[in-house]
Amino acid sequence: MPDALINRLLRAPVGLRSRVRIAALRACGMQIGRRCRLVRVSVPTNPWDVRLHDGVALDERVVLLAFGPRRGSPRIEIGARTYVNRHTMFDASLSITVGADVMIGPFCYVTDHDHDTAPGVAPGALPLVEVETIIGDRVWLGAGVTVMKGVRIGDDAVVGAGAVVTRDVAPGARVAGVPARAVMPSAGRAHA
Repeated sequence: MPDALINRLLRAPVGLRSRVRIAALRACGMQIGRRCRLVRVSVPTNPWDVRLHDGVALDERVVLLAFGPRRGSPRIEIGARTYVNRHTMFDASLSITVGADVMIGPFCYVTDHDHDTAPGVAPGALPLVEVETIIGDRVWLGAGVTVMKGVRIGDDAVVGAGAVVTRDVAPGARVAGVPARAVMPSAGRAHA
């Protein structure tokens, strides 16, 4: 049997499961474009608050957590041809927008909120502090990146593995570290 045929047969069950998962999520109100691939994706609440544009690929164990009362616009929106690697979580109560042609490494966390604090009061008893989070087009987030509430990452930026992004990142910038700060890319190459 030719290798190409063997590879196609081995991929067939994954593709079938992805199509079934997409049909079920669409039936629950999730907006999913054409040619998307979802592998063991979790949408624990509010599937109607998620929009995936054409060609989005979500790898194993990606979590799309949108919560709050129903409204007219999506809380999580992922642009065309964006790839999200395994074990990544989007945690939205207000708005997380990811642009087109973005690559997001494994084990990333992107949020648009955190809890207020006050002495003598449990954080869970206080209201959420919500600010929209925006990731531009053609951005690359390395493995294990955390993007905090209210951050805007400009087009063509690269965020190094393990970085914690607490402030806006300029278009085309290269950042790394905790908290993320600008770094100089090596000659002709950017590492994430």
